[in-house]
Amino acid sequence: MKILESLSRWIGYVSAAAIVVLMLLVVADISGRYFFNAPIMGASELASLMMVIIAFPPLAWAALNGFHVKVDLLVNRFPAKTQTIFNIITLFLAMGIYVIITWQSILESTATHKVTSLLRLPQSPFYWIMTLSWIIFCLSIIALVLQNIFKVKEK
Repeated sequence: MKILESLSRWIGYVSAAAIVVLMLLVVADISGRYFFNAPIMGASELASLMMVIIAFPPLAWAALNGFHVKVDLLVNRFPAKTQTIFNIITLFLAMGIYVIITWQSILESTATHKVTSLLRLPQSPFYWIMTLSWIIFCLSIIALVLQNIFKVKEK
């Protein structure tokens, strides 16, 4: 669990750095376009590719730290043990969906040979970033299930 937490935190920092780079790219592109009449060629392509780095890798970090959206209006009224059991069931259901998404992501990553239209950058590394992010996210869900199971056994 500690390794997964450290890995997800490090990946979260990489995503935060990508946000900073994206902001600088957009500011430079807009400044170049309006002040110098010279936009950065391919800035929109780079921005769309960077969104993969920003969106997918921090999923595991958010899951492990409980930052995902929860609607627990009714569940909070149950005893702690029942809440934990409900959480385990919810995580198992979510895990089923995420495994399917991960599986399809693997299939898409192995089959793609696309390149961007202007800069001709290969898109497959970004597909693999997405796939690895889903794999780490699934591992974090498994860790949360195990953590909750141990919590139920203690009570």
